[in-house]
Amino acid sequence: MDLVILFLFLILVTSLNIIIYILHKHKKVNLVTSGIIMIFLAPIFGFSSGSAFLHFYEWSEGGTGEGAGIGGAVIGLLTFLNGLFILGTGLIKWTLTFIKRK
Repeated sequence: MDLVILFLFLILVTSLNIIIYILHKHKKVNLVTSGIIMIFLAPIFGFSSGSAFLHFYEWSEGGTGEGAGIGGAVIGLLTFLNGLFILGTGLIKWTLTFIKRK
Protein backbone atom coordinates (compact mmCIF):
# COMPACT_ATOMS: atom_id res chain seq x y z
CA MET A 1 0.00 0.00 0.00
CA ASP A 2 2.93 2.31 0.58
CA LEU A 3 3.84 2.16 -3.10
CA VAL A 4 0.32 3.29 -3.99
CA ILE A 5 0.65 6.29 -1.66
CA LEU A 6 4.04 7.19 -3.15
CA PHE A 7 2.70 6.77 -6.67
CA LEU A 8 -0.26 9.05 -5.91
CA PHE A 9 2.12 11.61 -4.43
CA LEU A 10 4.30 11.53 -7.54
CA ILE A 11 1.26 11.91 -9.79
CA LEU A 12 -0.02 14.84 -7.69
CA VAL A 13 3.29 16.72 -7.60
CA THR A 14 3.98 16.06 -11.29
CA SER A 15 0.53 17.29 -12.29
CA LEU A 16 0.95 20.41 -10.12
CA ASN A 17 4.29 21.11 -11.80
CA ILE A 18 2.72 20.69 -15.24
CA ILE A 19 -0.16 22.99 -14.31
CA ILE A 20 2.31 25.58 -12.96
CA TYR A 21 4.33 25.39 -16.18
CA ILE A 22 1.25 25.75 -18.40
CA LEU A 23 -0.12 28.67 -16.36
CA HIS A 24 3.27 30.37 -16.43
CA LYS A 25 3.54 30.00 -20.21
CA HIS A 26 0.08 31.58 -20.64
CA LYS A 27 1.13 34.36 -18.22
CA LYS A 28 -1.66 33.53 -15.78
CA VAL A 29 0.51 33.04 -12.70
CA ASN A 30 4.00 34.03 -11.63
CA LEU A 31 6.62 31.41 -10.72
CA VAL A 32 7.27 33.13 -7.40
CA THR A 33 3.61 32.82 -6.44
CA SER A 34 3.53 29.20 -7.56
CA GLY A 35 6.63 28.42 -5.50
CA ILE A 36 5.12 30.00 -2.40
CA ILE A 37 1.91 28.01 -2.89
CA MET A 38 3.91 24.80 -3.27
CA ILE A 39 5.90 25.60 -0.12
CA PHE A 40 2.65 26.09 1.81
CA LEU A 41 1.34 22.76 0.46
CA ALA A 42 4.42 20.87 1.71
CA PRO A 43 3.24 20.35 5.32
CA ILE A 44 -0.20 19.32 4.11
CA PHE A 45 1.29 16.68 1.80
CA GLY A 46 3.70 15.53 4.50
CA PHE A 47 1.13 15.17 7.26
CA SER A 48 -1.50 13.57 5.06
CA SER A 49 0.90 11.04 3.56
CA GLY A 50 2.36 10.25 6.99
CA SER A 51 -1.16 9.72 8.27
CA ALA A 52 -1.97 7.45 5.35
CA PHE A 53 1.24 5.48 5.90
CA LEU A 54 0.35 5.07 9.57
CA HIS A 55 -3.23 4.09 8.79
CA PHE A 56 -2.13 1.29 6.47
CA TYR A 57 0.75 0.19 8.71
CA GLU A 58 0.84 -3.51 9.57
CA TRP A 59 0.84 -3.48 13.39
CA SER A 60 1.02 -7.28 13.68
CA GLU A 61 4.70 -7.21 12.73
CA GLY A 62 5.56 -5.65 16.09
CA GLY A 63 6.94 -2.32 14.88
CA THR A 64 6.23 1.08 16.37
CA GLY A 65 5.37 2.87 13.11
CA GLU A 66 8.06 5.53 13.11
CA GLY A 67 8.82 4.66 9.49
CA ALA A 68 5.42 6.12 8.60
CA GLY A 69 6.39 9.42 10.21
CA ILE A 70 9.76 9.43 8.49
CA GLY A 71 8.09 8.68 5.14
CA GLY A 72 5.66 11.57 5.63
CA ALA A 73 8.53 13.87 6.59
CA VAL A 74 10.49 12.91 3.48
CA ILE A 75 7.48 13.56 1.26
CA GLY A 76 6.90 16.92 2.93
CA LEU A 77 10.58 17.80 2.52
CA LEU A 78 10.57 16.84 -1.17
CA THR A 79 7.50 19.00 -1.76
CA PHE A 80 9.15 21.87 0.11
CA LEU A 81 12.33 21.56 -1.97
CA ASN A 82 10.24 21.45 -5.16
CA GLY A 83 8.50 24.66 -4.11
CA LEU A 84 11.83 26.22 -3.18
CA PHE A 85 13.20 25.33 -6.62
CA ILE A 86 10.19 26.94 -8.33
CA LEU A 87 10.53 30.02 -6.12
CA GLY A 88 14.26 30.29 -6.84
CA THR A 89 13.67 29.92 -10.57
CA GLY A 90 11.05 32.66 -10.44
CA LEU A 91 13.33 34.99 -8.49
CA ILE A 92 16.23 34.41 -10.88
CA LYS A 93 13.97 35.02 -13.87
CA TRP A 94 12.57 38.18 -12.25
CA THR A 95 16.08 39.44 -11.48
CA LEU A 96 17.28 38.86 -15.04
CA THR A 97 14.21 40.64 -16.41
CA PHE A 98 14.81 43.55 -14.02
CA ILE A 99 18.48 43.82 -15.07
CA LYS A 100 17.59 43.73 -18.80
CA ARG A 101 15.10 46.60 -18.37
CA LYS A 102 17.79 48.87 -16.95
